[in-house]
Amino acid sequence: METGSNKGLNKEFLDYYLNSSLPSMRSGLFFTFGLFLVFALLNHFLFPDTPERVYYIRFGAIVPFLLISVLVMYIPAFRNRLHYTYVIINLFICLVIFVVGVTSSPDQEGYQYYYAWVMLVIIGFYTFYRLQFRTLIIIGGMQLFAYILATLINGTFRSDHYLFINDLFFVISMSSLGFFMTYIIEKLNWKNFLHQKAVSDNYKKLLFEMKERKEVEAALLRSESLYQNTLNSIPDWIYVIDEDLRFVMLNASLRNEHLRQGFPLDCIGKKINRVYPYISSTTLEELNFVFRTGEILIGEQKLDLGNKTIYGETRKVPIFKDNKVIQVMTILRDKSKEKEVAELKLKNAEQKEIMLREIHHRVKNNLAIVISLLNLQIQNNSDPDLIRIMKDIELRIRSMALIHEHLYRTENLDRIPLADYLQSLTTIIMGTFSGSHINIVTRLEPTEVSIETALPIGLITNELLTNAFKYAFPDHAEGEIHILLEKIDNDQCCLTVSDNGIGLPDNYSFRDQTSLGMFIIRLLVEQLEGRIEIKNDNGASFIIHFRNQEAEKSNISIK
Repeated sequence: METGSNKGLNKEFLDYYLNSSLPSMRSGLFFTFGLFLVFALLNHFLFPDTPERVYYIRFGAIVPFLLISVLVMYIPAFRNRLHYTYVIINLFICLVIFVVGVTSSPDQEGYQYYYAWVMLVIIGFYTFYRLQFRTLIIIGGMQLFAYILATLINGTFRSDHYLFINDLFFVISMSSLGFFMTYIIEKLNWKNFLHQKAVSDNYKKLLFEMKERKEVEAALLRSESLYQNTLNSIPDWIYVIDEDLRFVMLNASLRNEHLRQGFPLDCIGKKINRVYPYISSTTLEELNFVFRTGEILIGEQKLDLGNKTIYGETRKVPIFKDNKVIQVMTILRDKSKEKEVAELKLKNAEQKEIMLREIHHRVKNNLAIVISLLNLQIQNNSDPDLIRIMKDIELRIRSMALIHEHLYRTENLDRIPLADYLQSLTTIIMGTFSGSHINIVTRLEPTEVSIETALPIGLITNELLTNAFKYAFPDHAEGEIHILLEKIDNDQCCLTVSDNGIGLPDNYSFRDQTSLGMFIIRLLVEQLEGRIEIKNDNGASFIIHFRNQEAEKSNISIK
């Protein structure tokens, strides 16, 4: 029997069919058990010597299964597995039918009750157990097959064909009766299940709709309350007007200001020009513009209230319903303090810039004093080695002082034009070695760097140039020194200092050099997180790759 194409619905019906039939199953099984017990006791006491008594004892093998069928109804662990439990119980009943039949003989007195007992078992199975129809047919067929097989084995068919066929006819008749009875019961229960399900579903839908409507109403009330509370908690002045320019709502902050300024508090329903007689025509035109276009207008407004002046930012926001502007909310935010803070920040920034310029100027002057002291010491000393050392120190100090001079003179106190700085540094060094026959050729791409980058690059350039002047052209030979500054990409730069002098020794190793100048160069390259390449071909070339930290800062701020 097809009870539905939907497996979930079919499973739901089987649970309903079984659970709704538990009271009748319980009563029927109890009645059958009691009837069998009463009949067995009467037979035992009234007819104790009859040969049929043996068969009553054999038929009693079904009693434990009747008791188990009743007991599992009361055990919670089996409540969700009753269908499978009853299938197993009835499979054992099939085995009982077979065992009783096989152990019986048609020649014994009382054997004629065997087929009657099988009919009662089959009809009871169809009547009391509410299993799936297909399962009932299969188990009922197995019970019938167990009976037929038992009667064939015990010799009923061989001894009396007529008795075998006659008994089989009654058993099959009872099976057919149970079949049709089960079919009708399940079909009626199916219709009743669909009807109850439809009623239950409609009731659940009704309850759900009622619950949903109550939730929507409660949510609407909460939303309105939250809307009011939110607007009242905002310190800005907020009011809402309708298409007739009448007040719909004022928040608590604006009502408090009305109270302080003497404006009417009962504004709801009144036109805005009645409440604010001196309202500007520009404000009214802006409100009408928002009603027409649905656009948000942002502007500034200056208000003179008593003894104070307020600089405010105004926002006129449309409120839509069915794609039409029905109200406009105006938000006025007091920007007076923010304007004061902005002016104070600007003033502080200007003062800070002046102070920084003064600091750089003083640092430059202090370094100039140090250089003057070194020059005085050089004039009062005749030791050539000491003079050479002090000259090197002077050049290093000049390279640092030059940075502070650039920072003092530039508009940007946090950036140094590296090309201009290196050009000035080159001029200073050439002036120091004015007696030489060496020409410096520069090709410097404009690049702005921070002081953290400019200072190491200046010191490195100073060391490389002074070394080239000192050692690349012995005996006052003529030559050229090339300085090249390139931008490789957005944050990578390359500085090359090369000459066409005698070059470096064949066994020269930059890492093994112990002079102070080379030590300074190695230290500064590491500080820049850069790398240095040295080439010894038609002179010496030093190539320093480094990162432009100022470009990195710009990238970070953009991100």
